[in-house]
Amino acid sequence: MIKTILVDDEDLSLFTLEKKLQEFPNIHIIKTYNSQEHILSDLRTTHVDVAFLDIEMADLNGLDLAEAILSIQPSIQIVFVTAHSEYAIQAFELNSIDYLLKPITTKRLHKTINRLTKIVEVSRNHEDRTDVISTSVPYIKCFNELQVFRNGQLIHFKTAKVKELFGFFLTNINAYINRDILIESLWPGQDYKKSKIHLHTCLSYLRKTLDELGYSNCITFSNQSYFFTLEPIYCDAIELKKNLQSLDKLDVTNIQIAENAVKLYTGEYMELNRYDWAFVEAQAYQNQMLIFLDKIIDYYQLNDASKTLFYLETYLRLNPYSNERVKQKINLLIKMENRFEAIKTYHEYEQLLLKDLEIELDDSFVELFNVLISTAERS
Repeated sequence: MIKTILVDDEDLSLFTLEKKLQEFPNIHIIKTYNSQEHILSDLRTTHVDVAFLDIEMADLNGLDLAEAILSIQPSIQIVFVTAHSEYAIQAFELNSIDYLLKPITTKRLHKTINRLTKIVEVSRNHEDRTDVISTSVPYIKCFNELQVFRNGQLIHFKTAKVKELFGFFLTNINAYINRDILIESLWPGQDYKKSKIHLHTCLSYLRKTLDELGYSNCITFSNQSYFFTLEPIYCDAIELKKNLQSLDKLDVTNIQIAENAVKLYTGEYMELNRYDWAFVEAQAYQNQMLIFLDKIIDYYQLNDASKTLFYLETYLRLNPYSNERVKQKINLLIKMENRFEAIKTYHEYEQLLLKDLEIELDDSFVELFNVLISTAERS
């Protein structure tokens, strides 16, 4: 049974949704709420699989309520039920599983319940990844900036170069690294003997830091090469790489795992650290993410316009010069009857190409724009 709560400040809407959900034998409605009173306190003591939330209510905002609910029970699936389509993007940023517009048809609700059923079954068969990470196990963040946390506290390295050495080892974890390659990567063009001394000093400080974190003998040296291993750890880059490799084909049972994987990518690999040697790795991750986003866009484009738009915009933040994806976004906005945003997207892309690349839009874009304008004039 899928344990469910319903929240809507309109009693008639609440009653109607409750009646429709009662038609599904695997849905167990634990409680309905027409105000925010008791919702959060109840969730602290009662496990719930799914929350159906209205967005605009008199005493609260459904988006804010969803955030509060997820802070108490991160595994809850959120389904927004509303008469307002303009909140779709914000809703999906909260990783809601669906966005239902009133009045809800039984056919549309049936689709939602099918998705919920499969996702809840998967989540019950696999422990949530946040439960796997012990608070004593360091959390290593590589995207945007290299940072190491333990028990929520940021770990400080003795010097910036010690931190860079750790980042280099982490990038090449469980692989032999020739000492000369390591020296040339971290001290390029510098005197070899002095660089070797710097390396040994940094290694001493790094080993001490890792010992304090509970990792002994994780750096070994043999045949002029270093070998670095670290277990157990949780690292966003390592976790993302696992997901990219395992989620080859997307379907209803793993699409939410794929969406969670996208959230791991919070910026380029060690972007703010500006390590020259990390550039190749950063490019590789970005290219993999673009391929992965292609799969998610292709998955949603036939059945969910709002999520397709959300992931198109995510894609274009990484690759703003993609003609194909910009056209797809414009066509999707036209389909969603949002011609103002479609025209705005066209002009912004036109200016981007002129400013950055000094090129003009091709004829297919001009034809698309003419269709867009003529359609807008008729409406």
